[in-house]
Amino acid sequence: MRKLKRPILRIGLVGGFLAWSACSGGAGPGAATEEALTVEAPAPPRQADARPGRAASTAVEAAPMLGDTALQRLVREIQPAVERSAGIAASRPLHVAATDEARLRRYLEEQLGQQLSPERARAITATYARLGLVPDTLDLRALLMALLQEQVVGYYDPVTDTLFVHERVGVAELEPVLAHELVHALQDQRFALDSLTRALKDRNDASTASQAALEGHATYAMMEWQFGALTGAPADLTTLPDLGATLGSIDLTALGDFGSADVLAKAPAVIREGLIFPYVGGLIFVQRAWTSERQRPLPFGDRLPQSTEQILHVERWLDPDLPTEVAFTAELEDWTATHAGDLGELETRLFLEEHLGDRGKAAAAAAGWDGDAYRLLRGPAGEALVWVSVWDTEAEADEFAEAARAAYARRYPRGGRNLHVQRDTVEGRPVVRILDLPPGADRAPALGAVRLVGGG
Repeated sequence: MRKLKRPILRIGLVGGFLAWSACSGGAGPGAATEEALTVEAPAPPRQADARPGRAASTAVEAAPMLGDTALQRLVREIQPAVERSAGIAASRPLHVAATDEARLRRYLEEQLGQQLSPERARAITATYARLGLVPDTLDLRALLMALLQEQVVGYYDPVTDTLFVHERVGVAELEPVLAHELVHALQDQRFALDSLTRALKDRNDASTASQAALEGHATYAMMEWQFGALTGAPADLTTLPDLGATLGSIDLTALGDFGSADVLAKAPAVIREGLIFPYVGGLIFVQRAWTSERQRPLPFGDRLPQSTEQILHVERWLDPDLPTEVAFTAELEDWTATHAGDLGELETRLFLEEHLGDRGKAAAAAAGWDGDAYRLLRGPAGEALVWVSVWDTEAEADEFAEAARAAYARRYPRGGRNLHVQRDTVEGRPVVRILDLPPGADRAPALGAVRLVGGG
């Protein structure tokens, strides 16, 4: 029986750094380029996992990194138990290697260059600055690079079919890091993460949901393996009390042997939440799903979650409640769309929480979300944000509209914007239109004209 000081919950970035950048992307549902802001990307083609607080410069109980052959033996030793917890058996040999700071930095820079151009970074920043979630002076690319350098301790690269572990990983953390990345390697053998990432690259909320499914699954299997190693017998996390009641109210940096998390601590709340959600929210989702369905269905393939609503409310995944696509219908002569996307229930909740300062009220007002879309526009009068959301019931739409009005009152305490929060009906469905316009801009009906596809 191995001796572990305590189970380590690893939290971090997936898909390079695109938990936020992949989460905050381009041009609306079905439009040109979109993403979601959760330090955004689901199961990216290359998954880089990070943990708040694992800084390269932090002094920890580090052991000389094992050679690749020894790492390979260690993976083979833990692989049967990890496969059992993950519910996936390897179909081909797995490869593992150590990496150093220089090699990791080159990898991260390559990912950043491929996934987040300077132009796209500026568009993302402008959108979330208009929502009041980040400062308009934010250098997103620099922040993401600093976060990754602080936190990444391991990643799985589907291109080379290899899981990498940073040489700074501490003694007690080596096996958990390998276990987590091993699950990603098994996922890739079964579901081809590259293809999944490409399919969802323009669907922000769906991308975040799939990331949560992948990271939640890997975190669940890692923790179950840890408990089994601690007790000397196979573990079953579904026999534990609901993790949502615990993990939603604790300081996550207190879990495991975390070092400094200065960059993460100073990052905007929406970025911190976006980094944490795929791991913690995904873990809670998998525990609830597997508690309800004892045969442990894998949340991939035909059962891949389609929205963060399904991650937050597992019953809407078990009995599928598919999101409605909200598509803008008008081409605007006086406006140019500079960015478009959707927020999903998670980011809608984060918007309300940021401005209301009440987590419970924000969660209640965001529940009932069934789909949304926004467009950031540039016109003669200045910058505008148009955000349209559809809701399950009239009462839930009313509750969100009331919360949104209160949030915007705090967002713009001195006024100065031509702001409208409107309750309406589209195709028999309750919607809320938010027009955040510059002073003097015409509130033309076409600005918020949409059609609804699917859902219901």
